[in-house]
Amino acid sequence: MTNCSDAMQDKANFLSCFHALDDGSLIASASDFYVLCPKPSHAAEAMLVGACALPFTQEPVRQQIEGMIADVELLRGLRQGEIWYQVQQTGMAGGPALWLKQSDADVLVDRVWELRDRNLFRVAPIVITLLVVLSWLCVRMLLRPMRLMEQNISNLNDANLGQASDLTAPYREFESFVNVFDSLRTRLFDSFSKARRFASDVSHELRTPLTILRGSTEQLIRDLPTGSDLQVRVRNMGDEVERLIDITEKLLLLSRADANSLGRTFSVENFSDMVEKLIAQEHDQEHDQDQLALPFTINHAIEPQVLWSCDQTLAKLLIHNLFENAQKYNFNQGWIHVTLKREGSQFRLSIENSSVNIASDLEARAFDRFYRGDASHARQIDGLGLGLSISSEIAKVHQANLTLSVTEKKSVLLTLIGPLSFVHG
Repeated sequence: MTNCSDAMQDKANFLSCFHALDDGSLIASASDFYVLCPKPSHAAEAMLVGACALPFTQEPVRQQIEGMIADVELLRGLRQGEIWYQVQQTGMAGGPALWLKQSDADVLVDRVWELRDRNLFRVAPIVITLLVVLSWLCVRMLLRPMRLMEQNISNLNDANLGQASDLTAPYREFESFVNVFDSLRTRLFDSFSKARRFASDVSHELRTPLTILRGSTEQLIRDLPTGSDLQVRVRNMGDEVERLIDITEKLLLLSRADANSLGRTFSVENFSDMVEKLIAQEHDQEHDQDQLALPFTINHAIEPQVLWSCDQTLAKLLIHNLFENAQKYNFNQGWIHVTLKREGSQFRLSIENSSVNIASDLEARAFDRFYRGDASHARQIDGLGLGLSISSEIAKVHQANLTLSVTEKKSVLLTLIGPLSFVHG
């Protein structure tokens, strides 16, 4: 800080030095109130006018103030009923001094409080806002790597576990987390691969002995007396063998779908004809079983010439499973509605059936493997709970979407939406 004590002999120089300390500050504004009393040069000048000529009415209180502009001495006393303060360099009694009324000092204090209020109510909100914004930006910058990791992790599924992850650590602190995640992904992929290989190998190994067993059972049925108890028992055993063969075939199909190796040969098929032939075939089979009446009514509205690029075998299996599901989970004198129509560049196949005892979690778990709804009701229905799972995998292979919903009229609606194929002549 500039030392202005040497300039106290000259009022103009002292004022210039005092204002230069901190232009615009409260210290500089004190010059509006203080009085500079010069040292009298002779006895005639001792008769000063104004505050400098007013004597103290009581002994002033002296106080040494260190570390300010210079070592100064503070005097306090009364002059004509007003309290004044005198600041003078230590050891220079009778020399130049500064005088300040207490009322003027109170004005300076009010200015300090005004400055505090201005900073509190104007500057402080701006500072706080800037701190909040800066904190938000810092948190956002720090959490961005976590969001990228979350996005990469959420995109993982059993189909892309084997693909190398493009997840990188933006900061050194995240490297260990990324390494742990990549190691976990590798272990999961190995576990899935082993499970798929096991299901595929078991299905392959079971097919041969089951086929031999089926052939032997059929031969034994032909050799036994027709209608005998033994033939009936062997026929029941043959039915169970057929059931085991069906299970192995479906498990093999699902294992291939999991491994993304489901055999398929795409060609443009008339999906309308395919659906109509299936309905006619199912209708004839039910009619052969009961010449009096069908167990349910089949209604259909098939738009002609709906073309779909698909594997013919898989597509037939898909719609067969959907129709079979509508039959199994129906009731006597119920109904099935089948519709197929174009919707822009897509087609919509809907199979809706009447149903009873619909499980509360049907919509959420319909495509889970081996799920068959309510256990007490499922025991009365033949099946494995794999048909819709297989249908869903076939739909994925064909870039189609298969959904199940329960309508307000308590019916089950299966909807297949897939891309149309256009043949240009």
